[in-house]
Amino acid sequence: MTAMTEGLRLVLLVFAVVGYGGAGASLAVCRYRDLAEGERDWGMFGVAGMLGVFGSLCTVVAAGILGLAAFGAVMLWAGYVLMAQHMGTFRIEAGRRYWTEERAEEEPRRAK
Repeated sequence: MTAMTEGLRLVLLVFAVVGYGGAGASLAVCRYRDLAEGERDWGMFGVAGMLGVFGSLCTVVAAGILGLAAFGAVMLWAGYVLMAQHMGTFRIEAGRRYWTEERAEEEPRRAK
């Protein structure tokens, strides 16, 4: 039996990122089309499934079964969030923090 090199593990995890990212993006497209048109896109569900299986196989070979939760779920979620935000399904905005009360009081006057 030969030991897996770190380079091969890295390549497998890069392939897994591509698979999970594509699966997350496909799920985001499914949700967008469901919200916009009211119809389910079964073809994109199929693409998400195939890419998810590909990413899962690469992850299991590279990191083991615990890699699915530790690596796969995070990459799938990140792919979904990035694509859904890009398509306008939702928006993530950072709140403003004011370091002094003076700046906080000036801001509403500027907006008018």
